[in-house]
Amino acid sequence: MIIWGDDMEFTYNEKELSAKVFNFIYGCSMHDAILQKAFKGKKDWVGKAETPKPFLREYIDCILGNKFSSQDEHDTFFIETANSICEAINAHRPNDAEDVFSFGNAQKLINIAAKHIYSVCYLNPLLRENFRYCHCPMDSIMLGKVWGLYEEILGSKARRDKLIRVESFCRAWGGEGLDGDIQPRICDFPKRYLAFQDAIKEIIGNGDLYAIEFDYMVWS
Repeated sequence: MIIWGDDMEFTYNEKELSAKVFNFIYGCSMHDAILQKAFKGKKDWVGKAETPKPFLREYIDCILGNKFSSQDEHDTFFIETANSICEAINAHRPNDAEDVFSFGNAQKLINIAAKHIYSVCYLNPLLRENFRYCHCPMDSIMLGKVWGLYEEILGSKARRDKLIRVESFCRAWGGEGLDGDIQPRICDFPKRYLAFQDAIKEIIGNGDLYAIEFDYMVWS
């Protein structure tokens, strides 16, 4: 039983509630970003880091505010956000940690957060255009789906061979961006991530479906 004190009062506070909603989405997205084999070893230190939240929230606010005027502008901000998140989280990495927070983890965190936020379009379809530059989250399910659809829809083995040249297209995605020595900072998009996003654009073609919507349509 919960007994509230006489001075307990709950009132609507837009700023506080917005922060609570964002923290809920952040937690759900982070769960996906370090789920199962995507992140080895203990994970609690990652979730305790508060410093990456402002970077992700700024990216989300830019989407909702329709601040991006081109794909290049969005992608530049995306990679800056991913880099900042990785640096902010890995600054708290304990000495006994088995893994670092990689671009693979960061892209999943960012893209899943955007996918959650996209759900506002269910109520207000006018906001849909704000998500036109967003990426499709890269995970094992979507890598497999794209691999299967690429040749099936586009009808050319040569096209699928282009994916094969990107170092085993369907391999695990969690360590994406970590080459040789473990480096928390990525600086630019890993080649396979770009190949994944480009393949989705080819599959979608010139239709009116966005990459983030492709995830909704295909993932399940």
